[in-house]
Parts: sequence; C-alpha cells; structure tokens
Amino acid sequence: MTEKAQSSSYVLDQAHPDERSRLEAMAHMWDPGTMRLVAGLGIGPGHRCLEAGAGTGSVARALAGVVGPAGQVLAVDRDTRFLDQLPAQVEVRRMDVMVDDLPRRSFDLVHARLLVAHLHPHPHALRRLAEAVAPGGWLLVEEVDWTCADLLVPAAPVHTAIIRALQKVMGGAARDAISDAAGGETAGFDATYGRRLLADVLSLGLTDESAQYQGVQTRGGTHSWLAWRLLVERFQRDIVAAGLLTEGEVEAWWAVSHDESRLVVSVPMFAAWARRPRLDAP
Repeated sequence: MTEKAQSSSYVLDQAHPDERSRLEAMAHMWDPGTMRLVAGLGIGPGHRCLEAGAGTGSVARALAGVVGPAGQVLAVDRDTRFLDQLPAQVEVRRMDVMVDDLPRRSFDLVHARLLVAHLHPHPHALRRLAEAVAPGGWLLVEEVDWTCADLLVPAAPVHTAIIRALQKVMGGAARDAISDAAGGETAGFDATYGRRLLADVLSLGLTDESAQYQGVQTRGGTHSWLAWRLLVERFQRDIVAAGLLTEGEVEAWWAVSHDESRLVVSVPMFAAWARRPRLDAP
C-alpha cells in the first residue's frame, strides 16, 4: 500500500499558556541523556546539525555549544514561537517535516525527540528525516513509551486510570481532523511508539544501527509531577466529557500528584540511531 503523507497531527496546542513550561520540564529531564548520545556519535566542532521539532530550542542551543562557531545548527518546528535567544550559528525555520522538504543529505546529525510519535505514517516521517542525513552522518531519534507510565510506589490505581485516559484522548484527538489512509495507523499521539522505533529505523537502509532505552525514578514532588500535571490540566475536561473518569476521580488524582512520599517512575525514553554510509564506503 502506498503511504500517504500527512501534515503533523500534533495534538498539543503550542499556543496554550503552559506549553513552554511543559516543554521545559521535559527538556530538564531528557536533555542530558540526549547530549550523551550526541557525544557518543562523535559530533563535534564544525559539524552541521538539524534539530527537528525543536520546541524551546534547548537541544539546538546545546548542539551549538558542541559544534562551535565553525558549525551550524538548523532548528525547525511548525511553530517557532519558543525558538528565541539562540546562539548565532543556529538558524530557525518554520517547517512541517511531513510537508516541507528538508535540505537533502546535508547534515552530520539529524535529531528528533518526541516528534515522530505524532507523525503518521511513522516510517514515512523517519524516511523524510533520514533524507537530510549527509554521507557519513547520523540519524538519532528518541521516543517515549507509556507502558510503565503508571508506576508509583506505593501504587495508586487512579494514576493508572488517568494515564490510560490521557492515552485515549491524546491518541484520538486528531482522528476527526485527519483522514487516515496510511495502512491503518491512527492519527494523533502514539504513546507506545518507543518500543517500535528501532524496527522502523532498521527499515531505512542505513548502517551501524543501534538502540537503547532509559528512565529515571524520583521522589514525588513538584518537578517530577510537572509534565503530568500540565497534561491533565490540558485534557481533564475531555477526559470527563468522554466518560473516561468522573470529576471526583480526577480530583483524587490531583491529590496523589501532590503526595511527596511516593516514588515516581518516569516513562522510558527509547533512542535509535543509524548512519548513512560514506560515499567512499565499499
């Protein structure tokens, strides 16, 4: 079946007043791991990097520090409102990677985090990103998987219920707006894509493929709960309206989210990377 490209089905309104705070909370959690992966791929001074779905620009800013004044970073997002106060070697472009053509075979590193799970079909999105990788360069993609997202110590059934409700409303939020004609994939956020990411990367025909996943466990508190609180605040009316939880159950979840005695397990972040062969490779 021929895959039909779709515009990004990003279900989180980037104009929402708390969107920058949500993105910054996730950057605080995941940026150190991202930059360790970047270092492991040998990215350094003078290299050219593409940051797709650049968000607040935290990774683009860090990449600028890695590649130095002689390097270049292109930060693209379909909404660039948060891409401000970036170093001089960072160029910002407003682009939808499913519609707008990226510079072909131009970058030593093409990186995307928490982006492809919103794009359908996922393999088509990855191929568009991979086309921007220069010979000898790397594609690095990171996606979460919500399978363990409900783990608390001690356990709280209402937290399991809220995670499942979020997954349903975020996964279905774009179904009516976008006609899915791409092999049965559902438009909207795919909360379990992380575990399938490597399989799609392996289909690209690149080399030196590898993958890992990581997560963190912390005491309950404002920072560890912030991203979840902002999501629930954003979608709690939809959750109640859909009959997934009652208002009382949502209020019970809010009480759990303020319990600092609990241990919180983050969602695991899966990363997969692969290399385009050099022009002189056998």
